[in-house]
Amino acid sequence: MATIEESIRRQLARSTSPTALPDGTDALEGKSGGVPLPSGPDSLCGLDGNTHICAGNAGDNPLLIEFLVQAYQAQLADDFQSRLDEPLYQPSDRLLVRRADELLGHVQVSKLIGWFHGQRCPIGRLQDFVTLPEYRSSTLDASLLEVAESVAINEGAIIGFVRSDRPEWFEQYGWSRCRGQGHTRANTRAILSHLDAQQSKRQHHCTDFEVRTWRHFELDSILQVYQQLSTNMWGTWQRSLETWQWLVGRKAHDQILIAVETAGAANEDASTSNVGKLEHLPEQLNVLGYAILRDSCIVEMLTLPGQSAVRAALLTQACRDAIDRDHHFVSLHTPATDPLHELLVTAGGSWIADSAASGGQWMLKLLSPERWIERLYPVLHERAREAGIPRPLVVELSIGGQCHRLTLTRRSSRLESVEPSPVAVQCDWRSFQDLLTSNLTFPEAIAQGRLRTPHLSLLRTLAALFPPKLMWHSPFPMLRL
Repeated sequence: MATIEESIRRQLARSTSPTALPDGTDALEGKSGGVPLPSGPDSLCGLDGNTHICAGNAGDNPLLIEFLVQAYQAQLADDFQSRLDEPLYQPSDRLLVRRADELLGHVQVSKLIGWFHGQRCPIGRLQDFVTLPEYRSSTLDASLLEVAESVAINEGAIIGFVRSDRPEWFEQYGWSRCRGQGHTRANTRAILSHLDAQQSKRQHHCTDFEVRTWRHFELDSILQVYQQLSTNMWGTWQRSLETWQWLVGRKAHDQILIAVETAGAANEDASTSNVGKLEHLPEQLNVLGYAILRDSCIVEMLTLPGQSAVRAALLTQACRDAIDRDHHFVSLHTPATDPLHELLVTAGGSWIADSAASGGQWMLKLLSPERWIERLYPVLHERAREAGIPRPLVVELSIGGQCHRLTLTRRSSRLESVEPSPVAVQCDWRSFQDLLTSNLTFPEAIAQGRLRTPHLSLLRTLAALFPPKLMWHSPFPMLRL
């Protein structure tokens, strides 16, 4: 931790001006200046004579619980205690704003790995970014965010995520809202009636799988389904076996349903001479999908490709379980591209965007655009090949007076600073990072003037390299006890 603290101090020391308010935010990085604290081994940034930002330690836990309960107005002691057992968790991941023995602010910087169409990417997740109400939107808030971003960068993070109920404030510091985040909600009996109507139109109703409650020794099979699907998604988080064990051990969920393939005809036709040899072998488990339930919410549901019937069966069982618990509605928190969302809307439900919900909105920020482009080379190479884009390709983008050149060859991709060019694509910082992270809707950005260039061929090229993608972050790890 000492090495990280020293590097953060050196980074903050490069700023000679006082901590900036939103109006003084840097156009490219979206960061404000900080004032280094010259003394104190645990201090990362000084705000005034007796207020500073420091890394947490295990001895801060009682004070932290009291602070978070006060900030959220909820009982969080059990939830806080369970998160201390999260794999890779360190007390120093928490950044505290201290004034003597009083806590004024807190944020936890978690180190994660994200999957972006098969490419691993280090992620920094800011969790529980809170300050006392009287210090919100002040220099204290801005300094805590700056130090948190610096810690994430020094830990190797390329992109940062935060879920916040203050999206407008984060936007002032260069963060962007993740598009397409939300869930659908519909009446349980209306869903079941709609599913029954669909099944009655089919001639064959036989299935070769069963849906039941999982058993703990089947966790490896659920892990395999998640790994197989999440690696090719956009923005999902990697989970190790230890992380899965921690998640299910917290018991923040009510139950896990799995769809298991039943014995096929091939096993039934096995020769009688082999029956005696096989009867003592353990039954091979083939999990086709799973669903994680909390109250009347399906917080996570993943099934193998081509298993639409499995998804419908899991949804049916979730609705029946909800009715047994006297819940009249079910909420589906799967990726926005899931066809089941359309099914729930057709059954009389509605799509509820995060902006209209009370749980906050997911936001992102590119902490290192250059490393992001380097890491994303295999994806860019494949997109360029499919679109027939000749290489080497050079596109220049002007962001707030600074110009960056994107170069894509047959062996590499890179982003570098260059002198301003009259042929560059003009955009602001958020449009720039939204473009690179496929979080940008091109027609909307062009209509609003967020992307400007006299050469429309450049926009078509960028649209092929960075097509809009919807990220998905499962609510499962974020559930409170």
